[in-house]
Amino acid sequence: MEFITGNYMLKDIQALRFFAILFVVFLHLPIILPNNHTYNELRSFTNTDSGVELFFAIAGYFLSFTLDKSSNHIKSTPDKVVYLIKTYIKKIKRLSPPVYFWIAIPMLFSLITKNSELWLPYNLMMEKFFASFVWLRNFEEIGTEGNFGYMWALSLEMQFFIIYPLVYFTLGRKKTIITSVVICVIMMFYRPGGGPAWMFRFDPLLYGTLLYYIVSSIDLTKLSLQEINLSPLKKSAIGLMMIISLAVVPQALIHLWTFRFSAAAMISTVCVFLAVMNTGFFTSFPSILNKIISYIGGRSFSLFCCHIPVWFIIFQLTHGHNISDLTRIILQIFSMFIATELTYQILEKPFIKKK
Repeated sequence: MEFITGNYMLKDIQALRFFAILFVVFLHLPIILPNNHTYNELRSFTNTDSGVELFFAIAGYFLSFTLDKSSNHIKSTPDKVVYLIKTYIKKIKRLSPPVYFWIAIPMLFSLITKNSELWLPYNLMMEKFFASFVWLRNFEEIGTEGNFGYMWALSLEMQFFIIYPLVYFTLGRKKTIITSVVICVIMMFYRPGGGPAWMFRFDPLLYGTLLYYIVSSIDLTKLSLQEINLSPLKKSAIGLMMIISLAVVPQALIHLWTFRFSAAAMISTVCVFLAVMNTGFFTSFPSILNKIISYIGGRSFSLFCCHIPVWFIIFQLTHGHNISDLTRIILQIFSMFIATELTYQILEKPFIKKK
């Protein structure tokens, strides 16, 4: 199908991953840029926490694609069980190497340096390590938040990838769609758990799954804007407008605490829809910029896993040395990209299924 295999679509999805990881890294910058006036000014009207919604919407879309194609030839219960087990194994093999490596690094530094102010007490770090190891970091993080809490998102994604296929094969496609719609509507107005509920926002994953069902039921070639003479500049403007909206709209809805997450999920889903329309809304920038976006987007998972631990490693290694803050920040950014490439080449790329 063109909207799955189209060259533009794959590049646009990578571009969305670039913007998603850009949002996440920007959100975490106060770790290395404390009390920065320019950053604080930008944060006054933006909230790039919504980068997580964008990651989730993409993941949900492709999960639905995989399940929908597989269900056509999986009918018996034993075959479904075997398929689910294989799916879980593939997902764990895909995510585990970078995740397990970069949760082990903070734990080892905590044990070796005993620098509890930087790495947290070793007993707490061990608790976080094992919670991440069994993909329950979002549950553990409720009681003991820390600088390494970003792994909650991967735990939530793994939990969703375990539960959703099980529900899909139990209820069937139609009932699963209805259930997903009902849950998404409820979560616009109510999220169980109160304050910690922000670590359980699985509705963007559901929005992504629903988007696939919509897209698979229509003829995208008729909806495609390829027939409309849109210049690359106009496409770029539309794409950037959606990305900016993803940062600005949730912040504007900050007082509607529950609905702002839904709004971020909706905008993310629209972005994914534009990507799968195969028209290059997020790949119509100048060539050199497209290459940078594609490069970083393809390594977004590795960058997500390593960026905070690497920053803290530089804190540890430069502690007690007479270097300026600017030099340290440059070292942290440079080391982050080096670690990302090594993580991608050694721990991620070998486990990516070749098609």
